[in-house]
Amino acid sequence: MSNEVYAPLKGIRILSFELAFALPAGTRALHDLGAEVVRVTPPGGNNFGRYVSVSDGVFHGKSCISIDLTKQEGRDIAMSLAIQADVVCNNFRPSVLTKYDLAAKVLRERKPELITLQMSGYGTPGPWSDFPAYGPSTEAAGGLNRLMVNEGEVPIRIGTGVFSDQLAGRHAALAIVAALQRRAETGLGEDIDLSMTECITHLMGELMTEAVVSGEVPVSHGNRNPERVPQGIYPCVGDDEWIAISIEDDAMWRDFVEVSEQDMLNDSSYETQQSRWKHHDKLDELIATWTSKWDKNELTELLQTRRIASAPVRTVKDSALDPQFQARGALQLVEHQQPLFGYAAHPHPPLPWLMAGRIRKRLTDFRNNGEDNEEVLYRWLGMTKKEINRLEDEGVLYNEGPVQLGTFRIPQTNYDPEFGQKLGLPK
Repeated sequence: MSNEVYAPLKGIRILSFELAFALPAGTRALHDLGAEVVRVTPPGGNNFGRYVSVSDGVFHGKSCISIDLTKQEGRDIAMSLAIQADVVCNNFRPSVLTKYDLAAKVLRERKPELITLQMSGYGTPGPWSDFPAYGPSTEAAGGLNRLMVNEGEVPIRIGTGVFSDQLAGRHAALAIVAALQRRAETGLGEDIDLSMTECITHLMGELMTEAVVSGEVPVSHGNRNPERVPQGIYPCVGDDEWIAISIEDDAMWRDFVEVSEQDMLNDSSYETQQSRWKHHDKLDELIATWTSKWDKNELTELLQTRRIASAPVRTVKDSALDPQFQARGALQLVEHQQPLFGYAAHPHPPLPWLMAGRIRKRLTDFRNNGEDNEEVLYRWLGMTKKEINRLEDEGVLYNEGPVQLGTFRIPQTNYDPEFGQKLGLPK
């Protein structure tokens, strides 16, 4: 691998009016691909940025300016910045930027080659187009929560993360890259309208087709899959230790029976996928009796020698410390201006692909609300320090200065003071 940084979007300017998590996740990917991303916050900023995991995860490396769009001079500055950008995106409700004369139609009239992206909960047009939404509401509206449980059970979310936000952010990044390619070929700009809910329904395309064609609502099979039998999560030695096993076809089943050396599995009633599906409860019981005597990692190694799809069930912490992830550099350091919780850099997963002969872009710190007013406005618009100071004094611009460590929060739990030692982080 050479020392050449993979940055295909180098030279692309993105102006992002971004709140919460979804759009920041998308522009984070574009930044990691080399684009210059300037996020525009209102006075007071994005409260999600107060969580260190979020600031490291989706705000790192972006410049930040803070503008009061309720003031005419603030709107004029925003328009001037938009004219200098290649891409302008936002995840406000669609009516918000219209109110400030910064809607896509207005921007494109001023600069036809501009690419704009509007991300909202439900997209436009439609009766819900201006409804506010966050990830949990779009997951519910898209049918995902209901799919996770059986009829009569309380619908649930996938874990505690922001699944819909991450998914919508990736789709936003993909749409912008596609629009940039089209512009390179034709010189034409693009207006992109992205629905977070449709990111969920797109993910479940075949299930929606099945429901419409059959008239029946798809049911949850839990850990099972009628096309891969048996499939499940089985107990192993230790407290709350498990292994995931998925048998693709009859040939893999025969290999599984052989490697397990369990005579009770060598039964003619289990020979075909269809017959195994009928007896799944009994098979789960027999397999669990066998797996419960094994260490999950050792059993995975054994099964993988026969190409039987299996993996130890890990916590997120287990994955972070796993040799496979570390061998690929699947945790990259986000470097801080000053030590945060005792360390000069924190780990965060980068984009999950590697390019031969390239290295990933260096990840730098979260920038506070308005911290880059002077640098960005001078470089993009030629504004002087005196002008910028006046605008800050008059409340048109807002500048919190460098982030204060005491303002960060760690969600849900305390941090492990030894986490840096385990990952070899710099002090």
